[in-house]
Amino acid sequence: MNFHFVFVAVGLMAIAATLISLRREHIRTEYSTSWLLLGLILSVLGLFPGALDRAAQILGVEPPVGFLILAGLLVSAVVFEVSHVVSRLRDEKVILAQRIAILEFQIRHVEAKLKNS
Repeated sequence: MNFHFVFVAVGLMAIAATLISLRREHIRTEYSTSWLLLGLILSVLGLFPGALDRAAQILGVEPPVGFLILAGLLVSAVVFEVSHVVSRLRDEKVILAQRIAILEFQIRHVEAKLKNS
């Protein structure tokens, strides 16, 4: 089996899965761009095998190994981006929880004053 065909197939599957998830609202638009970009890069490299072959030759590896390295790097970049988003959301969640606690305290304080008046 030609590994360039694998590039195209994996790229198109990534694009299709992302678009289906977008349509069903399982993934937000801003997070889908990296998956679409990953699928596009893989598909383009599969359609133009000379580019990957030259890059693999420059690195001194066989083209299938170059494919694995590139695919691993692209997936790692997407996972890093997702980790960054999750970390940011966790921080925002902590801030919101603190604000809610402050508001609840203030409401109790106001209610206590109203009962005493």
